[in-house]
Parts: sequence; C-alpha cells; structure tokens
Amino acid sequence: MALLKKDINTECHTSLKKTARHFLKLIFIAIAPLAIISVLSASADEADLSLFNEIIKANMGIISIDAEIVQYITTPDHSKEIFKGRYKADNQGRFRIDYTAPSKQTVLNNGRALYWYFPDDNILYILENGNAGRKDLKVNPLQEFLNKNLSNQFKVIYRGKHFYGFFKTAHEFIVKDNKNELNFNIRVDAKTKMLISKIITNITGQEIIKEIYENHKKIKNIFFPSTIDIYARTDKGITRNTTEYSKIRLNYSVPDSLFEKKFPENAKKKYLR
Repeated sequence: MALLKKDINTECHTSLKKTARHFLKLIFIAIAPLAIISVLSASADEADLSLFNEIIKANMGIISIDAEIVQYITTPDHSKEIFKGRYKADNQGRFRIDYTAPSKQTVLNNGRALYWYFPDDNILYILENGNAGRKDLKVNPLQEFLNKNLSNQFKVIYRGKHFYGFFKTAHEFIVKDNKNELNFNIRVDAKTKMLISKIITNITGQEIIKEIYENHKKIKNIFFPSTIDIYARTDKGITRNTTEYSKIRLNYSVPDSLFEKKFPENAKKKYLR
C-alpha cells in the first residue's frame, strides 16, 4: 500500500504544478475586472454617488498588510488543497507569500512579473508582464474605486438598505458598466461601511466572480475582513479560494527589498503563458 519515495515525490510535484496553475488562474481572473471599474459614473444621481464616495473614503486606510494565512482552494474538478504561509502586500500592487504547507514555496509579484518558486525541486514558474505586473491588485478590496476621474461609461445605482446577519443593515449598490456589459453588486455595512460582498455578473445575469468578506477585525480603526471567500468562474468551472487571515499587521513600513527577485541562478525556469 505504501508508495515508493520516488512515486510520492512525483505525485506531490504533479499536484503542486496543477495547483499552481489553478491558483495563478484564480489570481488573474479575480483581478482582471478591477481595471474595468477604475472610475465611477458622472451620470449617477448625485446623492447616490455622494454616499458611494463616502464609503470609498472609509475604506482608503489600508496601505500595507502582513498576516499569516490559511487558504482552502477547491478547483472545478473538486480537488482540494490547503496552503499555509505568510502574506505581505502593499498598495503598489506588490505582494509576497511564503508558504510552509503543503510544502515550502514562494509566490512573488514585484510589479513586473509573477514568480512561483518550489525550493525542494528548485523549479521557478514565471509569468512575465500581462496580469502579473498589473497595478490594480491592491491590499484594499475597494481599491479599484479610488480613482477620482469620472466617466460616463459607468452608472452607480443605490438600492437602499437591507437586513443581513443578525439585525444588521447594509447599503447596496449596483455599478453598471454598459461598455463591457457587466454589473457589479456591492454591499457594505451601513454602520461601519466595511465591505460585505462584491458580485460581478455579465449581461445575461451569469455570475463571474463572487467575493464574500467576513469576520471583520478592527485594527488601527480599520475594519479588516479576516476571512475572504472568492468564487471565480473559469472555462472549466468554478474555482473557490477561501483565505483566513490571522496575526494581522496593517500599515507598517514595507522595505523594497521584500519584493526583490532572489531565486537561485540554477533554478529550472518554467514560463507560463
């Protein structure tokens, strides 16, 4: 019944490569729509836009984050992986994840490329340019709305207050992108203005991405979600990524050296397309 060590290593490495591809795909699908909604609509009713801007300002406080994370990733074929490690990111779009489980791994986005290094196998996966170097992957879940240039491409509609949870109320907004035929449903807590959910659908109403923000913790007067659940539709089905944050530090000084590419020169390089 026991596998030979060689078979174990082969099976583990195959699984890691498969998971890496799925995880990379999830990252890029999750951030792809962010550039589309980097501006808000001047055609929105003034009161609706004013309230929405107020909520945006309430979520502007996150500059950097350092936290321990546990990620539960379920792929369309229902395979599951659990990742554990430390996540660090800044509001320039750079991030670094040092995983300890299921094996030692380093994921690095330095703003120019994304790298995924497996030290046990000395293999480095690289995705240059494209989505890996985008500046819209931010530490703030509402970062895509912080651009103050307005455009008639979008329309903000306030749907009113609704109950959720245990006698709590939420503001609900619909942001319509007529050019790209997408709708964004955004709910925020009416009292704290913390983000609860963000759902992106196409013109037919099909859900593309759903982000759920839960278990908020007040850190430095900022309500930060310690659990984020993301469902992303891919060409093969739904991928789910649930991330739990603990030992969270916000707005600390992040040295540039943290995001420097420091991998062995003799690492076997695999370029992803």
